[in-house]
Amino acid sequence: MSIPETYIILNPTAGDGQAQKRWEKFEAELQQTLISYKVVTTREKNHAAKLANEALASGERRIAVFSGDGTLNEVLQGFYAYSDPIPADLKLLFFPAGSSCDFEKKFDDARNWIDRIHGVDSFPIDLFKVECRNTSGDKVQRYILNNSSMGIISSANEKFNSVSGVTKKIKQFSVDAGAVICGLQAIKDFKPFTADLIIDNEPLPSMNLSNVTVFKTSNFGGDMSFGVKTIPDDGILSLAWLDGMSRIGLTSAMPSLFTGKILEKPYAHYKTCNAFQLKTEENIIVETDGENIGIPPVKYSILPKALEVIV
Repeated sequence: MSIPETYIILNPTAGDGQAQKRWEKFEAELQQTLISYKVVTTREKNHAAKLANEALASGERRIAVFSGDGTLNEVLQGFYAYSDPIPADLKLLFFPAGSSCDFEKKFDDARNWIDRIHGVDSFPIDLFKVECRNTSGDKVQRYILNNSSMGIISSANEKFNSVSGVTKKIKQFSVDAGAVICGLQAIKDFKPFTADLIIDNEPLPSMNLSNVTVFKTSNFGGDMSFGVKTIPDDGILSLAWLDGMSRIGLTSAMPSLFTGKILEKPYAHYKTCNAFQLKTEENIIVETDGENIGIPPVKYSILPKALEVIV
């Protein structure tokens, strides 16, 4: 079977510039094969979404992302900007060249990159959708591959995305070390919030919370994990929340995120669902796949088997 041309969206700045070096090595290997490909390079934030949209409009249906989770997130938004649902014949390939690449960690039997680009057999995975609002009150809608958080994790993500100076250099050397520093900085300024949760249309009593995460990928921020083995195509969302805790309590909880044991703690809770809503009067951030997008009220819904992937 002949392999169609692969349209590759490359973000050379991913992984603090490591993606460019990884691409040069990979392209040298590609040129030793008979694979037909076209590569386009992102130039700025959200450019990948525009490139993905234009690729679909021009008839491309085998699209690869050579970057990290952030660019992958942008590409997904570009797909849905083109059509909702996205074309059924679209095949997505991901080459994890960024610093974290949590999406890759959800697949146990992912192939090496050369075997992957030779691949023709795809399988469907679930996505999910979030609806909230921005600070001006305008509706915001995003599509998610991995996870979405509100609370201490989204606060830490805001700091992680804007690091500078010594912390930036530490992040370049170690994503985990950078995440710890940003987490501690967020804890210093963080206060628990009160929210109402609605799980599959069933309201729960108001809760005092430190964090809520909705996910299809258990890993986040490097080597942190909720320790749950998610199934990519089961049509189910995972939901984890942490009770409101003191700064000392949050600091002591951090190691269990790196060991994947957080849900064994008495202050941590886990459920599965198809839909989830959170309402609060407090000003917390909604984060999706590393992007801070808005504020509650927020609504999540599963999109079963919405995207075909080759891994």
